[in-house]
Amino acid sequence: MNNLEIAKLAALETGKFLKKNFYQSQKLTLDHGRDIKLKIDEEAEELIFEIIKQHSSLPILSEESGISSALGEKYWVIDPLDGSSNYFRKIDICAISIALIENNKPVLGVINDFMNDELYHAYKGKGAFCNEETIEVSNVKDIEKGTIMTGIPAKEDYSDDEFALMTKHFQKWKKVRMIGSAAIANLYVATGRADCYEEKDTFIWDIAAGSIIVEEAGGVAIISDVSNDYRVDAKFTNGKLN
Repeated sequence: MNNLEIAKLAALETGKFLKKNFYQSQKLTLDHGRDIKLKIDEEAEELIFEIIKQHSSLPILSEESGISSALGEKYWVIDPLDGSSNYFRKIDICAISIALIENNKPVLGVINDFMNDELYHAYKGKGAFCNEETIEVSNVKDIEKGTIMTGIPAKEDYSDDEFALMTKHFQKWKKVRMIGSAAIANLYVATGRADCYEEKDTFIWDIAAGSIIVEEAGGVAIISDVSNDYRVDAKFTNGKLN
C-alpha cells in the first residue's frame, strides 16, 4: 500500500467514526481560553495512528499527542479533527487532515470533509481531486471582487494593532469568511469557492494537507515564519490575484 492509499484509508475510516458520533454529546478534555479539546479528538487520532502504523514506519506529528519519534526528513502530519469547536456545537464544518512532509515541504495531502462525504487528495505533480474528480482554483484576478477565508487563532491575547491590521486588510476584499476550520477553508480555495486563505499563527497540522491540495489545484501556497511550537503563517491563493 503506497502512502496516498494509507492516508486515504485512515481518513475514510476515521471519517465514518466521526460522522456516526456527530450528533452525540461530546466530552470536553480541555476548555481553556479560546481553545477546546474533545475526547473524540483523541479517539480519532488513535484510529488514524492504528491504520498508518500498520502500513508505514514513518514518524508522526499530530495535534493531540505531538511527536511520535524524531521526525527526520520525511514524516506524517495529522489533525484528527480540524474544527473541534464546530463539531462540539453541531456545526458540520470540520474535517480530518493528513499530510506527508518531505524535506520540510508537504508533498501529499488528504482531507476528509466527512459530513459531506467528500474526500480530497493531492500528490505533488499529480493534480488535486475530490472523490476522484479533478478540482481547480478560481479565475478571479481582482481582490476587490474576491473572497478571502481566514480565522482568529486560539491564543490568549490580541493587540489592538493586530486587529487594526486585520481590519485594514479585510477592507480590500469583496467578502470575508471565517468558518472555524482551516482545512475546509483551504478546500474552498482549491475548489474555487474562495480565492484566498490567509491566517497568522495557525498550526502546521491545520494547513499542511491543504497547502499541497491548493498547489496541485493550480494555486500558490506559502507557509512562513515556522516557530518551535509549529505555529506558522499561511497564505494560499488562486495565484491570479492582483
